[in-house]
Amino acid sequence: MKIVIKISGHVFDNEDLVYRYVKTLNFVIKALPNLSIVAVCGGGSIARRYVNIVRRCTGNESKCDLVGISVSRLNALTMALSVLDSCPTIPRNIDELLELSSRYRVVFCGGFQPGQSTATVTMIIAESLGVRDVILFSNIDAVYDKDPRKYPDAKKLERVTLEELKSILSRDVEASAGTYPLLDVWAIEIAKRARLNIYLVDCKQPEKLIDILTRKSGYGTLIVPE
Repeated sequence: MKIVIKISGHVFDNEDLVYRYVKTLNFVIKALPNLSIVAVCGGGSIARRYVNIVRRCTGNESKCDLVGISVSRLNALTMALSVLDSCPTIPRNIDELLELSSRYRVVFCGGFQPGQSTATVTMIIAESLGVRDVILFSNIDAVYDKDPRKYPDAKKLERVTLEELKSILSRDVEASAGTYPLLDVWAIEIAKRARLNIYLVDCKQPEKLIDILTRKSGYGTLIVPE
């Protein structure tokens, strides 16, 4: 069995949380010998710091993306060097990813190219590998009908379609480097055509991975094709 995981860049702002991810991943790797993993890492606050410097100096969003991609790859390397059975090389594109995932049980990666969020990279990888289930560790615990940071009466949605999610996210979209939404329009469209099921999980709870893999429970929202 192969799974694709997206790890929010926010995780890498907390050393103890990174350790919990490593511990959890090592546990499932030992407990589930037939499991293989591809995990995509975001850039986090360090990426945004460098992005802001490049933006101020150049005003060029593609250059901002490049520095953010470099940080996401550094986060991926940190995980690769810490997790059991991991490939020590961080792939830079989908061709390298596919080749390495055929040889290693665990592969970590960051971003691939400017203008493409790590969420989009995650969906491209899942589609390319023929994987139907994606686990999305995000800095939010679930999908809500509106932004809970702005609206105290926002309702948590246990299940939502990709089209419904697209409508919710379109109300407040920002897509400059370092500020991509939960799933940008490209990620959503790829997930729709690949008919992916996306399990959204609070990134502060890596141990939920065990529940999802063993009981299909523990997630905040299940995002389905239709």
